[in-house]
Amino acid sequence: MGQPLKKPVKNETNEKCNKQNEETYLKPLSALEAYKFIQGRKFRLAPNVALALPSDSEEAIRFNESINLMKNLFGSNCSAPITKLLTCGGAKALEIGTGGGHWLHNMALEFPTSIFLGLDVATIFNQDYLPENSAFLEHNYHEGIPFPDNTFDYIYQHSISAKFRESLFDDHLCEMSRVLKPGGWMEIYGSPTHIVDAGPATERFIIGACKCLQVNGLNPSIVRTIPEKLKRLNIKNVQVVERPLTLSRRNKNQDEQNLLLIRTVEAYRVIMKVAIGCTDEEYDKFKMAIATEIDTIDNMHIMCVRTFGQKQSCT
Repeated sequence: MGQPLKKPVKNETNEKCNKQNEETYLKPLSALEAYKFIQGRKFRLAPNVALALPSDSEEAIRFNESINLMKNLFGSNCSAPITKLLTCGGAKALEIGTGGGHWLHNMALEFPTSIFLGLDVATIFNQDYLPENSAFLEHNYHEGIPFPDNTFDYIYQHSISAKFRESLFDDHLCEMSRVLKPGGWMEIYGSPTHIVDAGPATERFIIGACKCLQVNGLNPSIVRTIPEKLKRLNIKNVQVVERPLTLSRRNKNQDEQNLLLIRTVEAYRVIMKVAIGCTDEEYDKFKMAIATEIDTIDNMHIMCVRTFGQKQSCT
């Protein structure tokens, strides 16, 4: 088990550095600066975009690994009943939060006669490899979705826990409903920031991650609020599908799942160092303690949740 982390010895240099880092996370984001490099990781700066996870090639790899795991876990890239619609062709699908582009690429290949558009605040993948029936638009969707009413037959929103300030999430759902055609389906994936039966080091990471999200105005358990929010928008047939992502030595996908968790711990390094007050050396030891726990504790798992519903048809 990991040893408790000790805070670095305070001196004027450390205190000044920590103060500058805290100001980076807490001050309003400037629209005049698109990106900021912080301790070797690139972050996207834009109005209303929470500064939680990096926007760089390393994050694209982590994101794509998560897409593969979710497909294996749920049995498909989506859970809403839209296979027939997309197979018939001519349907328009919007993916919000494209990340590394893997979901967009795979769905476009699987349904070659439908059209797929990815939308994200930053471009962190090579668009040249996208199939011809797909495209990508870089746009700050936190300030609205740039399409007319009733445009899409299906909308898929990725990983909301580390993206949406709670005060803006209702407006975003309204935007999703606005651009969705009557009778169309919207689906939202998320995971509560919680690991069941976590070891001490892993539990400390979760507590720190929750603190980081809350400082940014994010709700670590926002995924649990989605069903009621959709119903208030008059979205019908709301359903929730949950699957446990087990971190177990006996699980056949254990190596992939453990690697993803370690990559996630690394992705949080910059903001976690501010949240828990530690050096890089101490964070490395912290990460090693988590790796030991996920290799030795059989019943640790994360709940992964897909929520979907259908927009009311015009009468």
